[in-house]
Amino acid sequence: MTRQPHIPPADWSPRAAPNVLQEGNGGSDGVVAQLLELRGITPEATPAFFEPRLEDLHDPYAMRDMDRAVDRLMHAQREGERIMAYGDYDVDGATSVSLIHDFLRNNGFDVVPYIPDRYSEGYGLSSKGIEHAAELGCSIIITLDCGIRATERVAEAKQHGIEVIICDHHLPGETLPDAYAILNPKHPDCQYPFKELSGCGVGFKLTQALTERIGLSPMSAYDGLDLVALSIASDLVEVTGENRILLHHGLKTISRNSRPGIRALLQVVRCSPEYLTVRDIISRISPRINAAGRMSLATEAVELLTEKNDARANELANNLDRLNQVRRSYDEQITRDAIGQLAEREEFKHINIVWGKGWHRGVIGIVATRLIEHRYRPSIVISDDDGVMVGSARSTPGLDIHDLIKDCSEYLEQFGGHAMAAGITVKKGMAAEFARVLDTAVGEKLATMSKREPRYFDMEIALSDCSPALLRELRQFEPFGPGAPAPVFLVRDVQLAVPPRQVGKEGRHIRISMKSPGSSDNLTAVGFGLGHRHDALAAAQRLDVVFKVETECYRGILQPRITLLDFWTERH
Repeated sequence: MTRQPHIPPADWSPRAAPNVLQEGNGGSDGVVAQLLELRGITPEATPAFFEPRLEDLHDPYAMRDMDRAVDRLMHAQREGERIMAYGDYDVDGATSVSLIHDFLRNNGFDVVPYIPDRYSEGYGLSSKGIEHAAELGCSIIITLDCGIRATERVAEAKQHGIEVIICDHHLPGETLPDAYAILNPKHPDCQYPFKELSGCGVGFKLTQALTERIGLSPMSAYDGLDLVALSIASDLVEVTGENRILLHHGLKTISRNSRPGIRALLQVVRCSPEYLTVRDIISRISPRINAAGRMSLATEAVELLTEKNDARANELANNLDRLNQVRRSYDEQITRDAIGQLAEREEFKHINIVWGKGWHRGVIGIVATRLIEHRYRPSIVISDDDGVMVGSARSTPGLDIHDLIKDCSEYLEQFGGHAMAAGITVKKGMAAEFARVLDTAVGEKLATMSKREPRYFDMEIALSDCSPALLRELRQFEPFGPGAPAPVFLVRDVQLAVPPRQVGKEGRHIRISMKSPGSSDNLTAVGFGLGHRHDALAAAQRLDVVFKVETECYRGILQPRITLLDFWTERH
């Protein structure tokens, strides 16, 4: 069975969403059983789904080149060779470097961490980083969350007498680097069963393999699962297969005995480790780790995540929090400027595209996301630094922004990314022409797509089915994420218990309390980004609503989090 499509009100058809569960037909147990069936989970597989087992992780040596990488590193340990752990400046990169650095250092390896400067070096393996490794006497560089497309830089490292072991999870290019070993489940010749590991997940598999070779307990590798959990949640990889096992146990590690740096971050954001969710990581933890690379140096995040002293960890966490506050001030100011500029730029009908002098490059990707929230279109934000036009693009579902930008590459110095996000450098004086051509390309693509994207729900229930017992049982389906969404329900014919309220900055969101006719029990929900529909909601006598169910910890108390996704007042 598949998730049922909810067609928006203009296209509503009662047959589009059959009622698969009526009130009283099985209660919470019936809802849970139906959700398991919708997700293709058989009764035999249910115990492993609700309690994923570390024993079900794949053999790390099933990954291509793993034995070669381990042999080389063990030789380096015996000979006292120095190794550089080199990563990207985002959460996945910082956690990867921290994981490999801690594991190698704790097991007698000579290892130094390195993350490039976002602005002077850019993404991936850099010449400056290679030169620094050579100055430090490193004979090996392990690239983490990067390197799979660094053909020229890997050749440059070899000229310095440095061998490169690539640990990456991105898609390779047409030509593979001539590295000593490439650990990447997406390598065309790699038969590893699970392809969607995060960058830190690939690093974890290397520590698993090293643990076995060194003769340590598997727990030596499992100590890094708290870092792997942060990477999986932050990098938005699929929460299925091996990732679900790693994330499940990583969150348990955080709740029971996480490293001082993570504990300190949780204290800063006032988040309970016992009830930490993927949503908490994305909205509270990730921005602070990312703030290091955006506003200063990402090595500050690595320093925090590898710190053993609680007092020093608290100091470092508070510093990242301050950097995040600075980031937010830049973000807010540039967002205001960008929205103002959009109002003056009506010639582009299919994209949001803006550029400004000296806009901080560390926040332009965040601003691009804000513009999508402001006006639902693919968005590109470009910073003009004395004629150097560096931009960040974010897309909407169904539009591969990387492919569309690729078709306009004659106006660009360079570009890279994936379907939902990309980075670009526009040729001097070409911003307006690039915008015009990209707007046309997006318009042509949209013309071939469905004009309405259906909202999906799992099943229809009665509001009275949302009992405390059901809400407790739904927690078993966590962790949620891409490929493992929170349960989404359709409920028909509800009333508002009290008038709806606009909440959040500038009334962007809406809070409602709904009930079934004749019932005194209310269910409160928040509709994010639905504040503009307040008047239609307030005038409604009866509603059909679509909402998702999660849990959250508020002031130490675990409670349901009901998110209103859509509503309508008439049927057609």
